[in-house]
Amino acid sequence: MDLEIKPCKTRATFSVKPKKNIKLDLSRLKDKFKIRAETPIAAVIEIEGEEIIVHRYGEIRFKTLRDENKIRKISELIYKYA
Repeated sequence: MDLEIKPCKTRATFSVKPKKNIKLDLSRLKDKFKIRAETPIAAVIEIEGEEIIVHRYGEIRFKTLRDENKIRKISELIYKYA
């Protein structure tokens, strides 16, 4: 999948977006990952000890992770299951 990975405007998190518009089914993430919080438009999940915000419109934000290779790997896993 062709992804755009970059620091968000405040540089507090990393943002991942697919180059093509997609819509994610957040309910499908419940079967695969630990859900920490959920709203109709976003979910906070935990993967490999990292807290990740997944938006229904396709954006993923990594709160503390800075390793771009690991960010890409986890993002592709999320997109695969959502």
